Amino acid sequence: MQGRFDGGGGSAGGGYHGGGGGSNMIGFDGKPRTRKPIVRKCIDPNSSFISYVNMRKFARDFRDLPAAYAMNPHSAYKRYILPPGAFKQDDLSSVVCTKFCRSSTNKQRCPVNCLMWTPEGRRLITGNSVGEFTLWNGLAFNFETILQAHDDAVRAMVWSHNDNWFVTADHGGVIKYWQSSMTNVQLVRGHREAVRSLSFSPTDYKFVSCSDDATVKIWDFESVKEERVLTGHGWDVKCVAYHPSKALLASGSKDNLIKIWDP
Repeated sequence: MQGRFDGGGGSAGGGYHGGGGGSNMIGFDGKPRTRKPIVRKCIDPNSSFISYVNMRKFARDFRDLPAAYAMNPHSAYKRYILPPGAFKQDDLSSVVCTKFCRSSTNKQRCPVNCLMWTPEGRRLITGNSVGEFTLWNGLAFNFETILQAHDDAVRAMVWSHNDNWFVTADHGGVIKYWQSSMTNVQLVRGHREAVRSLSFSPTDYKFVSCSDDATVKIWDFESVKEERVLTGHGWDVKCVAYHPSKALLASGSKDNLIKIWDP
């Protein structure tokens, strides 16, 4: 749900008087000056969660929810908007974003290579080409924290399924473990070249990485040890993903091949 923040108003210049559509401040010349309120766009997801909680009390299952199958493309149905988990995941109308909200620029202008939402959905973490993490506020579009996380460009990041850890990798082949508080606890030089993708197994006991060195590596998360190297590709491996419920993984490479692995 899109809304607005009305900022402005405060004490400055020796005095403050509230009034009308703005705040009256005393300038350096002793004359009162009117400061207009600042209007900032924001996205407030709380209304959709409140609607979902209220409707869920009386619904037998998701079929009783008014927006269970699709989101109607009309402003009159805004009050029926629900969080993503309430919609059918295979419905195109529930996964395609059709409204542009806001563009934000980091303090240092540079390419953003990867990003992910925090588990609670309130913030966004981005990794850029100078090795920085930026924590963005998903409500007001401003950045909250900038952290120098890697020495090379950040290329991949992924959350564990239990939401307690996330793993990142960079252009130099370094893989790092992070707590949810963005505290680095482990570093391993996993590949000779840039790591392009990461994925956790369904149990979070293992994760997989792929790289421009044409390898796919399976790691034990707790011991931080390399368990197996898969070398079936003939060129840079660009993406890899674990099966949601089975011990299978898929990888895609620059050699025009997609491979299914049963490690």
